[in-house]
Amino acid sequence: MVSLRKGLNGLFERVSSYELNENNIRKAIREFELLLIANDVSLSVAKQISKKLTDQMLGKRAKRFSDLSKRLRELSKPIILEIITPKEFIDPLELILNYKSNKEQLEKKRPVVFLFLGINGTGKTTTIAKFAYLLKSKGFKVIIAASDTFRSGAQEQLKIHADKVGVKIITGKYGSDSAAVAFDAISHATSKFADGVIIDTSGRMAVNKDLMEEMKKIIRVTTPDYNFLVIEALAGNDATEQARIFSENIPLNGIILTKLDADARVGALLSVTYITQGLPVVYLGTGQEYKDLERFNPEKYVESLLK
Repeated sequence: MVSLRKGLNGLFERVSSYELNENNIRKAIREFELLLIANDVSLSVAKQISKKLTDQMLGKRAKRFSDLSKRLRELSKPIILEIITPKEFIDPLELILNYKSNKEQLEKKRPVVFLFLGINGTGKTTTIAKFAYLLKSKGFKVIIAASDTFRSGAQEQLKIHADKVGVKIITGKYGSDSAAVAFDAISHATSKFADGVIIDTSGRMAVNKDLMEEMKKIIRVTTPDYNFLVIEALAGNDATEQARIFSENIPLNGIILTKLDADARVGALLSVTYITQGLPVVYLGTGQEYKDLERFNPEKYVESLLK
């Protein structure tokens, strides 16, 4: 977030010397818009923010401000917050606790099933390990399903993480039915009274029709409770396209945005939440350690961005 925040602070400082008139207001908003685009905010999102700022800064409600910098900063906060605030917040820890307290679910003895989706290179494998670590640290028993039977070495890589975290992993033969591996993991978890199952999936490109059909089959066979899409912040506008394609083909429940420690722009966060129409960003990957998985807080994010 450093680059965007630094750029915004520079902009606010610069426009503080502008005379408060319509031409300077439009100029400042245009600079704001270009700064967002330069930091991987999609054109449609940047223009939406720009339009709302223009309407409000030239409207009656903004007349109490005498300083252009203060006006720009204060009025942009609720606009950005509206974009990144989900329609419904999701807390996986609460989901498991509520599930375990449900009498009907207890009788079924079925664990909560989380399906992880995303293309290769997003950090999906590491994120699954981080999520397993988080659940285990909270006292939950977790099973991982290594359902990426397509990419050579994928299961071995995930097993290394599972062993380090200390959770059971169910694997299958490469080229075998990925849905069968996931089903076996759920069956094993049910017999062992596990609290949750985390299903890994093949990470081919989102436009790959075979991949989408494979994902749909896994969903039909395992009926996961929550589908999480893993996207890396470094992907920029590609992240927006990935979110769009996956959300159009798979019923998603949330997004996990990775590699925030390496990305200084984070514009993808605004774009992804916008294109998925309020799908919640559940976690942020902020480092290389298993503990580096943080709950996303929209208000905290905006305060940090515009402080």
